[in-house]
Amino acid sequence: MEKELTARLSHMIECSLPDKWTSVSYALMIGPELVAADALGRRGGGSRVRADLTCTYNVASVSKLYCAAAVLQLCEEGKLALDEPVCTYLPRLRMPDERYRQITLRHCLNHSSGLPGTLWRNFSVTDLAAAGDYYELVYDYCARNMLKAAPGTYSVYCNDGFTLAEMCVAAVCGRSYGEYVRDRIAEPLGCHSTRSGALRNPACPLVCDRDKRPELLCIPGAGGLTTTMPDLCRFGRIFLEKNAVLSEASIREMTRAQGVTFLPGDRRSGAFGLGWDTVAMEHPDYVLGAGALRKGGNSFQFDTQLLVLPAYDAVFAISSTHDCALPQVELALRMLAAALLTRGVNMTARWQPVPAGLEKYAGTYLTPGGVRELSFEGPFAELLELNSRGHRGRAFRTFCWDGARFANADGQRLSFAEDGGDMFLMLEDHGPAAPLAQKAQPRAKLPVAWKKRIGKGFLPVSADACDMVVGEICSSMRLRRLKGCEGVMMACFPAMNDLGGWEMFECAFAPVTGNMGTGFLRTPANGSRDAVTPIFHTEHGVEYCDVASYRYVEVSFLPAWRGQRFPKSGLDDRAFVLSGRLEKPPHIPKGRRVIVYDLDLMPVWDSLAGKEFTPVRDGYLLLI
Repeated sequence: MEKELTARLSHMIECSLPDKWTSVSYALMIGPELVAADALGRRGGGSRVRADLTCTYNVASVSKLYCAAAVLQLCEEGKLALDEPVCTYLPRLRMPDERYRQITLRHCLNHSSGLPGTLWRNFSVTDLAAAGDYYELVYDYCARNMLKAAPGTYSVYCNDGFTLAEMCVAAVCGRSYGEYVRDRIAEPLGCHSTRSGALRNPACPLVCDRDKRPELLCIPGAGGLTTTMPDLCRFGRIFLEKNAVLSEASIREMTRAQGVTFLPGDRRSGAFGLGWDTVAMEHPDYVLGAGALRKGGNSFQFDTQLLVLPAYDAVFAISSTHDCALPQVELALRMLAAALLTRGVNMTARWQPVPAGLEKYAGTYLTPGGVRELSFEGPFAELLELNSRGHRGRAFRTFCWDGARFANADGQRLSFAEDGGDMFLMLEDHGPAAPLAQKAQPRAKLPVAWKKRIGKGFLPVSADACDMVVGEICSSMRLRRLKGCEGVMMACFPAMNDLGGWEMFECAFAPVTGNMGTGFLRTPANGSRDAVTPIFHTEHGVEYCDVASYRYVEVSFLPAWRGQRFPKSGLDDRAFVLSGRLEKPPHIPKGRRVIVYDLDLMPVWDSLAGKEFTPVRDGYLLLI
């Protein structure tokens, strides 16, 4: 694998992830070479163990490709025939609609069987052994359902057809369907992770979405295989080169358009292959070439995409837990375009590689209350939120270089300006361009006094009981250094967002003396408002900081709370350490106020907000 390319592609994924997510994995093969692959996040299911490339993902309906391949293999051997009715192989099959006798394997694989859609009972389970005999459920289900159309009338996405195809494979091969796929498809390709739920490889742990239990599907033919992304790519390669699994004739059969529609303007239904969602993938922003193949999968925990692009001899696979909320097709195409550009191939229809000389503008930018990161990859510019520790947050939509400027689908434009050695990021958002942020640049090395303050937390001790600001934006402060930028400090305040949650409002400053710092941003318009000038002093051995019009005390100097009363003066607030469980707040006299914090100095209850108190274990207490 190419380490640098893998790092760049992984960064593109990270730019698209939300604040909280579990896991995503991808792999890219160009020619026979695995050029990039990675697994990000953790394994989930309550585990904090990091995911790696041995981890498997439930690829859901991508499993249909393996089912179609199994059917074509057995057709090559004369054990099955695409245009033979499935009831030939499943004599127990009965439906009240006699048209079921016309359903062929081809109808099952191109979604034109007319079957109802999905047998949901035991579709997804946590224990396959306890789920019973799924095929018995299928026979009973069919005996109680009508067809929605005569077989071959039109194609509409259908899991039931692939379940019947799976049962046909099992009926003629003399072993379970899962064993057949393992022995005849996965193992010959070296895909040791690719298994049905009942036969999972213990060396390849299954990722779970968030803290959920492992998801096992009883329908391996329609959607129940688990695999790593490199192994999914290896399977995808059979559609681009001679292989030990399918003949060239079978590959042509699977990858030609076989969908059926009765609507003249319907281009989607007709593009179904055997198992494929489309055998003629198109996109207005990319030149995908003839015969571009795509198959997607979606389960209760996972989203997956497999792309095979013959024009570029490329296969790309990606799977992620639902909480990643990734735009997988768009992201996959961006990643493919970026990777191909490293080989001198531009697959974009409208965009050009970022010209030389603009790289100097990539990096960390500072706004009045936060941090942004700008990165370039191929024709793309990613602008996203960070925090002072380098953790990524929300992103603007991706910008693309059109030969003259960066633009995105929302009508926003990016440009740059320089003055006095400083660089400024300009944003045009359906109106005149204005400076958004100033690029962070290294400053003088931090004095020892400031290094000792890094990571320390402070609580306000000069707030008024009626002051709403201290409950929504200035309720605590923590000092951090800006990661990757020498000499830049950040005053970090919790700020309540529009949904009632907490984000970090982070203000950049630089030390002037051992006890004073000041803001240095000089961005016009709105880009350098609300500068901070933290000033530290010590009284009776306790360190205080005057900043943002409040006085804060460093929490390591706080006494334990043992029922102390409110202060006599509103300008002499008292802050305490909470040890153990606080079942209820202290009695609050009229005109007074209590704020309770957790150990991370995030407010968890403020009497001024009027919300019901929930018991708190360990933290801090502020009596105002």
